[in-house]
Amino acid sequence: MKKISLKRILYNFMMFVLGAISGGLILLLIVFIFVNSSSYVSIPELKGENKDIAIKALKEIGLIPIIQGIGEKVLYTEPSAGIQVKKGRHVFVQLGNVESLKVPDLIGIPLQVAEQFIVSYGLNYKIKKIYTPETEIETVIDMDPKPGTIINKGDLIELDVSSSEVNK
Repeated sequence: MKKISLKRILYNFMMFVLGAISGGLILLLIVFIFVNSSSYVSIPELKGENKDIAIKALKEIGLIPIIQGIGEKVLYTEPSAGIQVKKGRHVFVQLGNVESLKVPDLIGIPLQVAEQFIVSYGLNYKIKKIYTPETEIETVIDMDPKPGTIINKGDLIELDVSSSEVNK
């Protein structure tokens, strides 16, 4: 029977450990290169778009649309518009029947009338008072989104309203 020395056992063990570490580092490097080789794209704004247009837009930039809900219009996407994701990612597209509206031109109209108009169309609003001594008080002087923009019921309109008081 051949005698195996302790030196030889330690040498073989060290070679095994070094080989395992080297193999692990090479595998880690390959995975790192593969994962970072994918390019990123930005999720487009699809809210209110037709279902077919939304699907086509996502596929064109290398994303995979997953359709949820019933309807012809996009309510929202997940991830939401503007988020950077890797090509090949799934994007959930929630559909519904959305009533599109054009933002009315309320500039120059008294705030009380503008509020009644906005509420009657099922929109939400926020008021920002701006000191403007040359304009009639409590009158809409600007708005966001701008008049004529397509929005959906329930969206928020920010009204800039003239005020006689500074910083209110």
